[in-house]
Amino acid sequence: MKQIASAAALALTLAACSGQEPAAEPEADMADATPSASANDSEIEDMSAGDADAAMDAMERDDATDGSTANASARSEVQAIPAAFRGIWATSLENCSARSFYRVTVKDDRVNFFEDGGFASDIRVNGNALAVTYPFENPNGETENHVVYFARETEDGIRIRQGGGESQTYVACPDQ
Repeated sequence: MKQIASAAALALTLAACSGQEPAAEPEADMADATPSASANDSEIEDMSAGDADAAMDAMERDDATDGSTANASARSEVQAIPAAFRGIWATSLENCSARSFYRVTVKDDRVNFFEDGGFASDIRVNGNALAVTYPFENPNGETENHVVYFARETEDGIRIRQGGGESQTYVACPDQ
């Protein structure tokens, strides 16, 4: 995984030094992509729930220190949520068709929960981990930033943590 990140960083550095624009990411045009296999999924490796939580913990620590931790060097800001994280996810296959707290929709530029979510104002990736910040209007009419953390466990399993709470496993919903 580190070799892939290092190779990508080297390619971007070489492109910057040569004055060429880096190639566009293919998932940028896939706003409604399902969480099935894609070119970028080959970089995602299966991990345990504990490893997924550790990956989200590292992203959360980096956010708390504005990216000044050692782990932040592997983190990168991106313009779109990677295809590996997009789709409709639910706590169980039975919850895929319900409009409820047990389901989340992730697109290239937004995260939508039942009564929460919004357009991403900041997207950070570190291997299997993703952090998405979006503005949300609270009941008092004030706008605050919410952060949701994701970690891919398997091709069709993801862990999600909101607001510093416990993470929960979600499964990929079939095409609807």
